[in-house]
Amino acid sequence: MPVTLDCAKMTTREINTSLRKLAAEGETEIHLINPEARHNLGVALFYPVKVVVEGTAGYYCGGMNDGATFHILGNTGWSVGECMMSGEIVVEKNSASSTGASIRGGTVVVKGHAGARTGIAQKGGLIVIGGDTGYMTGFMMQRGTMIICGNAAEGLGDSMYAGTIYLGGEANQLGNDAVIKEMSNEDWRFLEETLARYGLSGRRPLSEFKKIGSGGRLHNFSKADFELWRVAM
Repeated sequence: MPVTLDCAKMTTREINTSLRKLAAEGETEIHLINPEARHNLGVALFYPVKVVVEGTAGYYCGGMNDGATFHILGNTGWSVGECMMSGEIVVEKNSASSTGASIRGGTVVVKGHAGARTGIAQKGGLIVIGGDTGYMTGFMMQRGTMIICGNAAEGLGDSMYAGTIYLGGEANQLGNDAVIKEMSNEDWRFLEETLARYGLSGRRPLSEFKKIGSGGRLHNFSKADFELWRVAM
């Protein structure tokens, strides 16, 4: 049977201390009721425990996660899953800015829309957005994969070094050095399997997805480029 913690009767520190203690003792599923958009829920969990947030979470829910599974039944605030190393976070509704910022591994899924700077400085892992995403999504992406079923605002993939963004809708504007690349059979299979796994297959026809990656111009310089800059300065 799942363990239930009533957030309305506890401080955030007490909630997080209890989560770690229960997970260390071998509990496999913990439900947080009355979360009331509380910030910092379930940060720095290092156990393979499932945490169900029965409502809306605030900022940094599941931040620094390393192995836990989060299921957020409502919305979530800024930076859900920030700096996550491994594990999984699924948000049933929408997320605010900086979703999955700087994640190194694991999976962050938002079934609704996401705010600005989604996946900023992503260093690995997978981010899936079922709806639209805000400006500067994928900014300075270094590794990992992102799937966006809807549209993207300005600056998609701006200054990305590596990694892959799959976009089902349209980008208001691609960022600096972000380019459309050819889809392979492996890309199509990955998209189909991933979207089916999270119940997002019907959000966008598979044929409408585009693959976006780095053009490699911003971080590969030749001596000729250097001479041009030196003269210009």
